[in-house]
Amino acid sequence: RARASEMAEDKMNVTYRDMQDRLHIPIRETTDDQIEGDKAREYGLFMARQDRWDELAEKIKQHDQARDATPAGVSLAELMAFGARSDVVRAAEHSLLHGKPAQDSDFFSGIEALETVLFERPDDYAIALIVAHMHIDIGWAWRGARSTESVQELNREAFEAHFVRATDILSDFDPHEMHSAALSAARCALLPGKTDPSAHLIREFESLIELDADNPRHMRALGNYLLPRWYGSHQGLDLEARRTAARTLDVWGAGAYTWVWFDALLVDPDGFDILEVEYFLDGVKDILERRPNQHIANLLAAHLFQSWQITRARYHQTGCRPDLPPALRRGFEDIVHNHLRELHPLIWGHAEIGFENTARIISPERLANKGQETALNAVAMPFLKKLQAGETIQFGPDGINQNQR
Repeated sequence: RARASEMAEDKMNVTYRDMQDRLHIPIRETTDDQIEGDKAREYGLFMARQDRWDELAEKIKQHDQARDATPAGVSLAELMAFGARSDVVRAAEHSLLHGKPAQDSDFFSGIEALETVLFERPDDYAIALIVAHMHIDIGWAWRGARSTESVQELNREAFEAHFVRATDILSDFDPHEMHSAALSAARCALLPGKTDPSAHLIREFESLIELDADNPRHMRALGNYLLPRWYGSHQGLDLEARRTAARTLDVWGAGAYTWVWFDALLVDPDGFDILEVEYFLDGVKDILERRPNQHIANLLAAHLFQSWQITRARYHQTGCRPDLPPALRRGFEDIVHNHLRELHPLIWGHAEIGFENTARIISPERLANKGQETALNAVAMPFLKKLQAGETIQFGPDGINQNQR
């Protein structure tokens, strides 16, 4: 009997590696989202290096007014603005690698050069966005990601000074008057520099989501800021997720409840304690119905898989929330069976570390390799018995074929 038990356990421990010749799913190492994003950043960088500021500004405003974005929802206007300031920001980050300027560093000349471009075009909100975001980025480079208590006085003062300058630049432009989502998003990015960010948070994000409800990244950022480690609480986050869902019902159905909780859950799993899982999964279904593409399918599948693993471990000892792991597993398996047709490894790698939170300190190659391993293992799980029985599972654009060997 003991031997039979061991054999059964060995069988359950079989991974996709033992059966990878029978699990076939296309892997997209470079996605349309990455290609589009890189193209927009490179355009901004090229135009800035050529001093073709007026052309660049017009292109940024066109994309902003049209709400053009990559499949992941990253604004093309913001990507171009990022490219345009990236030389200056990179120089600052390199100089401030150890929390203070390197000897003989001259990154201030780059700041002055961009300030001059703005001085010559004081009424151009696209140029204002580039320069304001430059100050926000450099402010964070001074401050670092440490807790408030451990930031040195010099670094804190530099952080605050750059945020004050960015605030001054943007104060001349009203996002609603200009119908600009990029300006509204920049105002949200200024929140960490305010004396009492929580007093402004909901109003600023409501304004942004009203201007650009189609873009889920704003809702994801809102949820992250509402975590206790920033400016809110789990109860406040859940309330705001419900309010946002009510306001965007015609755009996302229940999807906004899912988007507001999305990043927050993987960053701070304490949120699972109060999550209404059926509402969350209704939101997943509504999102897939409205955005039937492989980027979204991978994003949601990777999230639900990680959530399932986290809650399974988290509540195993206590017996609390017994509804969560099986519900999340069902949601994950539904996406695999009915929506997932190819794997995007980088998304799965980001999901393991809480999406974008620590992405800057891990190489994309390593992240993608880890993500691919996780994704293949995850996708094999719903078919484990069939794979063990010798069946071949083939994913294609039109569905999944399962053949007996």
